[in-house]
Amino acid sequence: MISSYRTIMTTILFLLLAATTFGMAAGQETGASELRKGELLFVDDFETSKVGGAWGCVRGENQSNYYEAGKYIINVVPADSWWRVQSGKSFGDSIVEVEATPTAGPDDNVYGLMTGWLNWSNYYLFMISGDGYFRFSKREGGNWTQNDPWKRSEAIKVGKATNLLQVKRQGETLSFYANGVKLADYVDESFLEGNVGLIAGTTVCGGGNVTVSFDNFSIWTIGGT
Repeated sequence: MISSYRTIMTTILFLLLAATTFGMAAGQETGASELRKGELLFVDDFETSKVGGAWGCVRGENQSNYYEAGKYIINVVPADSWWRVQSGKSFGDSIVEVEATPTAGPDDNVYGLMTGWLNWSNYYLFMISGDGYFRFSKREGGNWTQNDPWKRSEAIKVGKATNLLQVKRQGETLSFYANGVKLADYVDESFLEGNVGLIAGTTVCGGGNVTVSFDNFSIWTIGGT
């Protein structure tokens, strides 16, 4: 009887461990996790367009991206529309981070980081919303091959608050952080190196005219343990 009991308990523990491991790989929130940064590779405080990243400026009727008062601004007018800009800086294993603040529009919005950018048909998006959700999307070959469902996280500051967003690429693993809390791990080896950038946008339900301000964009090597 004791032997049978131990066998049953061992099996249960194994199944629980397997389920937990799969959930993390699939993008479940994992909680607080120290993110160790190494050497600073690149920084842009957006004080001027003359140095730093190759962000560019566009002032359009539907989308705009430009420098203003030491910040980089993205404005998206139509509902259900995203606007992405890339820095012109390409990296592999690294940590990319930015401070992001929605300044106008509904809280049902979209903003975050873009990594692994090869061209406008191939890249990753790590997004949060002003009402406290996060999401991972992958575009490959011009198609959205992965669009995870939105998930709620208490780590995300809602409304017009500033969120520190970070993405760590280490080998095949992409880790998404908000305000020092790891939101999720994703395993994907499609784009091991690529440009990094920013995204802001609107949703169908939230409506249009979203403005997001970005500051202190930086890229770091991964620190030791």
